[in-house]
Amino acid sequence: MGGVFINGRPLPNHIRLKIVELAAQGVRPCVISRQLRVSHGCVSKILQRYQETGSIRPGVIGGSKPRVATPEVEKKIEQYKRDNPGIFSWEIRDRLLKEGICDRSSVPSVSSISRVLRSKFQNVDSESDDDEQGAGDDINVNDNDKSNKYTIDGLLADGKSEKSEDGKNSSQSL
Repeated sequence: MGGVFINGRPLPNHIRLKIVELAAQGVRPCVISRQLRVSHGCVSKILQRYQETGSIRPGVIGGSKPRVATPEVEKKIEQYKRDNPGIFSWEIRDRLLKEGICDRSSVPSVSSISRVLRSKFQNVDSESDDDEQGAGDDINVNDNDKSNKYTIDGLLADGKSEKSEDGKNSSQSL
């Protein structure tokens, strides 16, 4: 590239402004990157940020992120989950945006929403266990009881198998 810029540091604002101005004139990003001696990825990133936020300013370097979900947003997340227990975290995120509760810069990440749900609804973790056990809950098979012999065909036939005289299942054909 040949530019006199420091890797890992933000591009100076006058270069950022020039990138946006050239793009507004219809100059392609690859031409801008050659002309200003910056990488194509840098040009694309700055143009994308400008398109999303209207700002050419760089992101914050270092520091810790502020708490993403405010108490009001947490209450809304809980309400969505109570209203629709099967809702996914990404659906909650989309709804927060659609209903104007959060904007693109303040909406919690999917993982933050999941964390809120785990802390507020402890039974969310046990739902996956229930799903695994759910298939066999109606059938109580005791291994020690020799009179109850089940075949896979008998189980799959939806109760259409009949027990024969000797206690074995004879399945009807599907």
